[in-house]
Amino acid sequence: MRWLALVLPLGFAPLVLTAPPVPVRPAADAPAPAPAADPNRYGPAYRYTQDGWVVLHIEGEPYPRGYQHGRLLAKEIAAYVRMLATECSPKAPADGWKAARLVTNAAFLRKIDSELLEEMKGIADGATDAGASYEGRDIDLLDVAVLNVQMELASLESALHTMPTGLEGKTFPRPGRPRAPAPRPKKVDHCSAFIATGPATADGKIVFGHITMAGLTAGPFVNYWIDVAPHKGRRFVMQAFPGGVWSSQDYYINDAGVLLCETTIDQTPFDAGGVPLASRTRKAIQYAEGIDAVVKALSEKNNGLYANEWLVGDLKTNEIAMFELGTKAQKLWLSSKDQWFGGTKGFYWGCNNAKDRAVRREALPADEADRPAGSEWEPDERDKEWLALYKAHTGKIDAAFAKKAFTNEVLAQDTALDAKYTTAALAAKLSTHALYGPPTGKVWKPTPEQLRDHPEIVALEPHPWTVLTADAPAKK
Repeated sequence: MRWLALVLPLGFAPLVLTAPPVPVRPAADAPAPAPAADPNRYGPAYRYTQDGWVVLHIEGEPYPRGYQHGRLLAKEIAAYVRMLATECSPKAPADGWKAARLVTNAAFLRKIDSELLEEMKGIADGATDAGASYEGRDIDLLDVAVLNVQMELASLESALHTMPTGLEGKTFPRPGRPRAPAPRPKKVDHCSAFIATGPATADGKIVFGHITMAGLTAGPFVNYWIDVAPHKGRRFVMQAFPGGVWSSQDYYINDAGVLLCETTIDQTPFDAGGVPLASRTRKAIQYAEGIDAVVKALSEKNNGLYANEWLVGDLKTNEIAMFELGTKAQKLWLSSKDQWFGGTKGFYWGCNNAKDRAVRREALPADEADRPAGSEWEPDERDKEWLALYKAHTGKIDAAFAKKAFTNEVLAQDTALDAKYTTAALAAKLSTHALYGPPTGKVWKPTPEQLRDHPEIVALEPHPWTVLTADAPAKK
């Protein structure tokens, strides 16, 4: 996530870096201020805490719901900007953030759907009006856009390694003494997830779950459960972050019965003409009413960044799917067509290890010298654990299975920040079991280097399991 290094390789032609037209903030658009006695409400919106989670409800047209979001999470939005700026450049955060804004403005901003731009504009205005700032200036649209494409910014360097320069296969006489090559991006594990139905589950209905794995600096910003009731489309809930118009941790449920999550896979090429994943995923969960519509929204005008293996469910039909999406390469498995990888009938799983050969090949380095010998799928430690759990529990998978899987130290590794799982009955109510913090119960403490580079970093404590809902808190 050292984004300063990403600006020069992009090779953009000169351009004027101005934001697209956005709605002016009319007084009529802003909800009525919250009563002094209830600081956790703003118009129809509200927030409350529950076992370490922050539950936020927003509703209405794009700009007003964004404004509600910004007003109620202003402090956290400013803190998230500061943290990501330090991730960009620990020694010069303001310069790192400036570079991230530049790349976002040049490569992503104008490709985000206008509905989401309006919502992000509302978030920026609401946060600023509630006192949020960065480096003595207002939080603006571009700041919020960076928050929402930061996963794509972080994957851009890896994407560039898969893209030919035109010099591949050529040799050059070099009289000088060879030096060490530039380091390649390191592969890290990011998530574990599963979805089960039919013959694999105890009641024949869907069971679904996901763990987020990331750096400790992300810990204070992944515990947001956001309930969005838009004027158009479906009401949905998602695990997200302050300022998020999409999940980023990618765990969603909508009121059409669609369940959606992902685990990252090796990065494939960047299509600069494509639409950011943040925009495509939000379209999928807000407007899709079934698996086909989700797949279409995710794959249409795909820019390839933050490549994922998606798990999708439809409560209405009891169908599930696994969808690997690279850039051009993609593979869909459907329960309705009895398509199972590895013979796991009724069960799909994900753990950052792409299963389709074409998707795997698309992620190989462009330089032949860096390519591994083979591209066939081989199970890693977590794959083997999922397969063993499936074998031991097929036909009996239920909520207890999910909790057992997500407190398993093989699947909930040391970088796990949370765990979530739901059943068909809970998901129909837009609800989920959730635990914030390390699922194995161990406190995750920062290293001396992290304390040096990230002044705001804190230890991540495990919290109790709870059930998150889309309900307003009870009035006292």
